[in-house]
Amino acid sequence: MSGIGYERGTPFLLARLGSLAARAWTAFLADYGITQTQHAVMIAIREQGPVGQRRLAELAAMDARNIVAVLDSLTAAGLAERGPHDTDRRRRVVSLTASGTRLINTIGQAAAHGQDHFLRSLSPAERDHLNDLLQRLYNAHVHA
Repeated sequence: MSGIGYERGTPFLLARLGSLAARAWTAFLADYGITQTQHAVMIAIREQGPVGQRRLAELAAMDARNIVAVLDSLTAAGLAERGPHDTDRRRRVVSLTASGTRLINTIGQAAAHGQDHFLRSLSPAERDHLNDLLQRLYNAHVHA
C-alpha cells in the first residue's frame, strides 16, 4: 500500500463513500418526511419501548438538551407521544404512535432496497465480506 497515493488509500475512500452514503441516506429519509436525527430517535424508541427522555437521548447518542426539539417535531407529526411513567408520575416516557411504528417499519423495508442499489456492484458474498470488515474496523475504533 505504500505506493498508493492518499487519494486512493483506504481512509480517503471510506470518507468519500461515507459522504456519498450519508447524502443518499439523508435524501432517502427526506422522502419520508424525517431527518436522520428523528430516525435515530424513532429507532431507539422502537428498540427500547417506552423510555424516558434522558435515557432516549443516551440511546440516540444525542445531547439531552437537544432531544426536546426532536421529540416536539415527532409529536407534532403524530409519530411519537409523551405519556406518564407507569410508576413515577413525575416522569414522562416517550413511545411511538401507531403511525410512527408503521413509518419506521416502512423505512426499514425500503432501506433494504436502497442498500441493494448502493452496493449493486458487489456480489452477495462480497457484500457480506465488506460488512464484516467494516464491522471489525468500527468495533476496533469505537471499543478501543
